[in-house]
Amino acid sequence: MNYTKQQLEKMMEENGGSLDLRDTQITALPDNLTVGGSLALSGTQITALPDNLTVGGSLYLRGTQITALPNNLTVGGSLDLRDTQITALPDNLTVGGWLDLRGTQITALPNNLTVGGSLDLIGTQITALPDNLTVGGSLDLRDTQITALPDNLTVGGWLDLSGTQITALPNNLTVGGSLDLRDKQIKIKERAKVKGFFEGEERPNAWLYCDDMLVHIKRKKKVGKYTYYVGKIPNMNVIYDGEHYAHCKDIKSGVLDLEFKKAKGRGADQYKNLTLESVLTYDEAVIAYRIITGACQAGTQHFLNGLKETKEKYTVAEIIELTKGQYGSATFKNFFEKKD
Repeated sequence: MNYTKQQLEKMMEENGGSLDLRDTQITALPDNLTVGGSLALSGTQITALPDNLTVGGSLYLRGTQITALPNNLTVGGSLDLRDTQITALPDNLTVGGWLDLRGTQITALPNNLTVGGSLDLIGTQITALPDNLTVGGSLDLRDTQITALPDNLTVGGWLDLSGTQITALPNNLTVGGSLDLRDKQIKIKERAKVKGFFEGEERPNAWLYCDDMLVHIKRKKKVGKYTYYVGKIPNMNVIYDGEHYAHCKDIKSGVLDLEFKKAKGRGADQYKNLTLESVLTYDEAVIAYRIITGACQAGTQHFLNGLKETKEKYTVAEIIELTKGQYGSATFKNFFEKKD
């Protein structure tokens, strides 16, 4: 049983952009399919992925009969390849989240591999890492046959070398988290080679470290008073105003988050003189709600995306009515009504 592209798109509309086909009888996906959310194919009869597949969320292929990935595949979230028959990764593979290769027959990683999250190689048959590898999260090499690390290896999180034959560390090794060298006869002078990151450190057209995160960067440009870093991974960009960094999907959302960071430093007291009749712009209302309630950026954005229409300005009373029943709504309401 297979679905047309239109049928799959309808299914995605009903499931917030994701497509869960686990344990179905589907045998193939149509070409040029774009999945805005995650795509799960475990337990299906699919043996190959279509050309020009785009997955905005995570791609779950664990235990499938798929033997190869298409070239230039981009996965916005994580890529789970555990226990698949895949023997090689395509060139220019980009994975926004973690990449899990446990239980595969893969013996080498391609050049230009981009991993935004962690890379899990535990127990794989991989014997070497490509030069200039950059992993945004952690790198787990436990029980692999890797005997040496490449020069200029950059790891945003922790690096675990337990159970490997590595006895020396390369030049220019940079690790953001801890370095696990259990059972290693690596001399103290070797360990001294390991560098950490400092806030705002960047390697041009390669990566930027900010807010305790390593981000893969394609290029940067000036946009008015801001510096905008275009990420290699879709929707993973950074904007900088000279004082604060903000991770964002676009310039508009990045500027709003920068304004939030500046306002957050002033605390909720900055709104103590507002009344139910006070008027805020759309952006000011979003920032005020987050600061007063502690609502996270992702949850707030999810709520905003669900609004059928928006206005340029709102009174505090309108915000209270609009957010009724949402996270933090009682806190926001009480903040103003207690004064009245």
